[in-house]
Amino acid sequence: MDQPASDVYLHDPQEIDFLLWDVLGLERQFLQKPPFGGLTREKVEDLLARARAHASRLEESYSDADGDDARLLDNGEVVIPHAYEALWKEHLRDWFWMRNQSDTLALGDSPREYFPHVVLHTIMEMFSGANPSFMTYAGFTPSAVNLIKTRATELQREVFLEKLSKTEWDACLCITEPQAGSDLSGITTAGSCIEGEIYSVVGEKRYITAGMHPLTQNTLYIVLGRVAGAKASSLSMSAFLIPRYWVETDGSLTDNNVKCVRVEDKMGLRGCANTQLRFGEGRVTRAYLLGNRPNVGLLQLQSLMRKARIATGLQALAMASSAYLRSLRYARQRIQGPTFDQSSNPAAPRVPIIKHLDVQRMLLEMRAKVEGCRYLLLKISLNATRVQQRVHEQGSRDDVLVKRYSALALMYSPIAKAYISDEAWNIVTQAIQVHGAIGYMRDLPLEQYARDVKIMSIWEGTNYIQAQDLVRDKLGFGRESLVLQHFTEEVRAFLAARDRGSSLGPQYERLGAALDSVLAAMDWVRQRSNEGKLLLISQYCTRLLQMFGDLIAAWGLLDAASVAERRLRDATADDPRRSFYQGKIKTMSFFFYNLLPRLFTNGEIIQAADLSFVHVDDAEFGYVDGQPATREIQQPAARLAG
Repeated sequence: MDQPASDVYLHDPQEIDFLLWDVLGLERQFLQKPPFGGLTREKVEDLLARARAHASRLEESYSDADGDDARLLDNGEVVIPHAYEALWKEHLRDWFWMRNQSDTLALGDSPREYFPHVVLHTIMEMFSGANPSFMTYAGFTPSAVNLIKTRATELQREVFLEKLSKTEWDACLCITEPQAGSDLSGITTAGSCIEGEIYSVVGEKRYITAGMHPLTQNTLYIVLGRVAGAKASSLSMSAFLIPRYWVETDGSLTDNNVKCVRVEDKMGLRGCANTQLRFGEGRVTRAYLLGNRPNVGLLQLQSLMRKARIATGLQALAMASSAYLRSLRYARQRIQGPTFDQSSNPAAPRVPIIKHLDVQRMLLEMRAKVEGCRYLLLKISLNATRVQQRVHEQGSRDDVLVKRYSALALMYSPIAKAYISDEAWNIVTQAIQVHGAIGYMRDLPLEQYARDVKIMSIWEGTNYIQAQDLVRDKLGFGRESLVLQHFTEEVRAFLAARDRGSSLGPQYERLGAALDSVLAAMDWVRQRSNEGKLLLISQYCTRLLQMFGDLIAAWGLLDAASVAERRLRDATADDPRRSFYQGKIKTMSFFFYNLLPRLFTNGEIIQAADLSFVHVDDAEFGYVDGQPATREIQQPAARLAG
């Protein structure tokens, strides 16, 4: 059965309203207070309604673009799904203003009206779920604008800023090379100074998202490489600004010798032109050295990469949420068999599969994970909204609370990327299972969701890279970590503020125990780090990130359930929202007693590292495939010691 184009992406406005107004208290905390002084609830709700309408337009080409995919023609031209050009014009016309809402613009710009980050994040979830391939073309330029504003020289701002800000041009990030994926020390792209800020760059970049297309007049490539002669180290990176068409002194554009040599034939996101680009082949490709500062490229791009990681988690959540809602709708409609306790009764009525408790188990698991992941993202955007507010009040980012909220957002970012992308894959495959055989067919978008969502665990640094980043860089191996202290204080404040008359006391106690388990695991990391056993720690980074993700998801679900419990006390017997509130409490309970135990198991595995750690030499895996297996020179015990 073919689905109508407007019936692909599903979104639950009631869920979003509950989170924004009841759980986060958006109206109480932010509206009609600077810098949101002119905002009312009605304005926000009108904006969300318009966003839902635009999402309906975006979704119309979601399935079609999977077949009308991006590709490279023999003449070197890159073509993208034909529907995208009209969508692009509509998107810029109606939603262009959103890119001027960043907190980094708060001191220098005065947009017509500020909306809290948490609202804009909600809108971006809709757009990303409706057409994730299309949104790759629009997603990176706002971050590039901020980068140019804060890191570029006056000349570079003069050349690029206005065109990027008005989206006459777009931008994309170029890091990966054929021989250098996660290991940035292997990057060979190099720039030699021609004069002043201008360099000649030679190199090749692969897997460049939206790397070439006809939607804009020009594209700015932000390219990670090295100034010629720099050491082959991740600490010697420089960022180059390479326009596809060079801006001459008279303002004219000339070809800058950026060649697309390949558009990848991908498993998913087929509407996105994922390209392989060459710079400086045969003739000069000119570039500016960002900020005219060598060897600080990674530092310059840090904020940009953090935002890209959060956006990856957002895209994954958006598709997973729609997959869950499709499963819920299908389970209510599909009639199959009697309930388990009536299976021997030939006269028992056949029921919708949502009445079968194992289907309910799958639906509850999907719902709990979707809502827990959404809470994690909303924590980030809530902190960003607080930064917006404090920066406006203080006139500076040098404020104790701004630094606290910013540090927490930094800590959450690798968790959001890795935890959500992993869980989104599990949710989508579970959705296929709920649908049975029809879920395996191309009639429904579920198999496309599965193909599209899988890349999210690989994009913007694989999930193990995120786990490393969390444990080593964000939490400093637990050594007097200030951000861990901030996080702990926030969770304990939530636990302390609980309603003593609530029936959810056991869940609050369990959340406290989960926090203790996470802190004990981080203390284990601290001790092993002090002993120099970094290799030992490396096998548990993924488990640690998963523990943090489970803890934050449980926190969010309990927060929502507590609000729902209070609303139930005030609701009349015939209030139609009673079922929604009761569902919130039951979803939380399911997570706490069916999914949260994984956190405690991971904690036990880490504490029992002497038994659970397994180091395998190459040859011990067995299969060789015609190549001699290599054996580690050092024995495992020696490697663990140093």
